[in-house]
Amino acid sequence: MVRTRLAAALALATLGAGCGTTVSGAAANNASSGIGSTSSLSVPGSTSLNAGGGGPTLPGVGGSAAGGSSVSGGSTAPGGSTGSIGSSGTTGYTQPGTNAALSGPGVTPTKIYIGIVYSTNADAVNQAAGANGISTGDTRGDALAVIDDINKHGGVAGRKLSPIWYAFDSTSTQPVDAQWAAACAKFTQDNKIFAAFDMGTANYRACLHKAGVAQISANLPDASDAEFAAYPNYIELGYPRLGRLAATMVTALADQSYFSGWDPTLGQPRSQKAKVGIVTYDDQAFGTAVDNILVPGLKRLGFTPEVQKIGQVTTASDYGNQAASVQSAQLKFASDGVDHVIMFEGNGGLSLFFMNQAESQHYHPRYGVNSSSGTEVLINSGDVQKDQAIGAVGYGWIPSLDLTADRNTDNGPYSNDDRRRCLAVMKAHGITYSDTNAESVGLGYCAQLYLLKRAADTTPNPLNLSTFLSAIDRVGSNVPDGGSLGEFLGPGRHDAPSRYYYWKYFADCQCLHYYGQRRTLP
Repeated sequence: MVRTRLAAALALATLGAGCGTTVSGAAANNASSGIGSTSSLSVPGSTSLNAGGGGPTLPGVGGSAAGGSSVSGGSTAPGGSTGSIGSSGTTGYTQPGTNAALSGPGVTPTKIYIGIVYSTNADAVNQAAGANGISTGDTRGDALAVIDDINKHGGVAGRKLSPIWYAFDSTSTQPVDAQWAAACAKFTQDNKIFAAFDMGTANYRACLHKAGVAQISANLPDASDAEFAAYPNYIELGYPRLGRLAATMVTALADQSYFSGWDPTLGQPRSQKAKVGIVTYDDQAFGTAVDNILVPGLKRLGFTPEVQKIGQVTTASDYGNQAASVQSAQLKFASDGVDHVIMFEGNGGLSLFFMNQAESQHYHPRYGVNSSSGTEVLINSGDVQKDQAIGAVGYGWIPSLDLTADRNTDNGPYSNDDRRRCLAVMKAHGITYSDTNAESVGLGYCAQLYLLKRAADTTPNPLNLSTFLSAIDRVGSNVPDGGSLGEFLGPGRHDAPSRYYYWKYFADCQCLHYYGQRRTLP
C-alpha cells in the first residue's frame, strides 16, 4: 500500500521494493501497488501463461528454464548460502529465433531504446485508502534525471539511452492487467526496446520474456519462485524471491524469541503459548511460499498457524473489498484467540488495513514483519497508530523503508556511495524528496538504470539478451544499488538482495530500527 515501486515504494499504489520501502515499490506495478494479480500464473510443470497472445510454459521443477538453463541445482551466493535455481544459471542464454552474433532489438549503433512505465495518480490512490502520509514523488522525473546523467557520461555501451514511456493510471477503472498488456504492446509491437523497467504483473513478465526483452525491477515482492526459474531475463533488485523471503522469516522470528507469550488485549508479554496467524494474498505466488515454506517452517517450531488469504485487486476501486476482507480476518483472529500475527505481503496494504481495523477493536497482537510490510513507514507517517507496532519483530533489507530519516542519513552506517551519487544526481536536476518512501522510489530508478549501464558497458558489441545476461551473471556483489544493504547477482541468482538486519520495535523511540550484525540472506 505504501510502496509503488513501479517506482518502488510502500503503499497500495506505491509500495514497491527496491525503489522504496514497504511503501515504495515499482512505480507502475505498484502504481497499483501490489495490485498486480498473479492468478493466471501456472505453477511449474503446468499450463502456459497468457501474455496477450500466448505465453511460455513454465518448466517443471528440475527441468530446463527458458534458454536451456538448468533449474535443479544450487548456486552459491555471498556467505556460502545455496540458491535453488541452478548452478548453470543464465550464462549462454539465447532467445529462440535470434542470432547471438547480432545486437538485440532496440539496439542501434547510436541508441538503446528502453521502456519505462511511470505512475500517475498513485498518491491519490494511497490517500483514498488511508495512506495519507506517504508519497511517491515525480516518478517520470526521477527516471529522466538518471537517463540524462547516464547520457552525459558516455551513455550505455557507447550509445545514448532513448526512453519509450507508458503512463500507468493508478485510478483507472481499467483492470491492472489490461494496462500492463498495453504497456507490453507499446514496448514490443509498436516499438522495439532492449530493456524494460519495473516488474508489472505475471502476464506482463511473461510477455516481455516472450519478446526477448531484458527486464530490470526494483520493487516489492510479487513474482513467484517459478517465474525466477523460468525467466532469466527478469532481474529483481528490490526483494528476495518469495521462497527466500518465507524461509528467512521463520529463522528471523525464531532467533528473536518472537513466539514468546503475548497478551493481545494489553499489547504486552504474558506467560502462555503463542497462537499464530498469517495474513497474506490469495494468489499462486504468495500462496505457494506460505503453504510450502512458511507454514511448514512454523510447524517445525511447534505452531500450526491460522492462515487468512486476502484477494488481490484488479482496479483501484477493489481496495474497498480488500479492506473489508482484511477486517473480517482481524475479527476472526481476535475471536479465535490469535495473539501473534505474521504479515506476509507485497506492499504494506494489508498491514495498513489490518492494523487500523485492529486499533478500532482494541486488539494489539504481536506482529511478525519484514520490509515489504512497511511497518515503520506506516507508523512514522501517522497512517497507523504507533501502539499497534509494540512488540513487532522481523527483518529488513531496505533502509529507506525500515528506518526513520534521522537513522538513515546520507553518511550513516546504512548508506553507501551509490546512494550518495544518486541523491546528488537528483539534486542536480532539482529533485528533492518529502519523505523516505519517495526517496526509495528515486533510489530504485538509479539502481535499475545504472545496473543496465554497468553490465552492458562490459559487452558493447554485440549487445543482445544473451551477452547482457552473461554480463549480469558476472556482476557479483558489484551491484549499483543505493537503496539496499547489499546485493549479489550471479548464475541462478537474479533476485539480488543478499544482506539484511534483524528489525524490531523499540519503546524509547516508538519506532522500528535495526540491531545486531548485518546478516547474509540465504
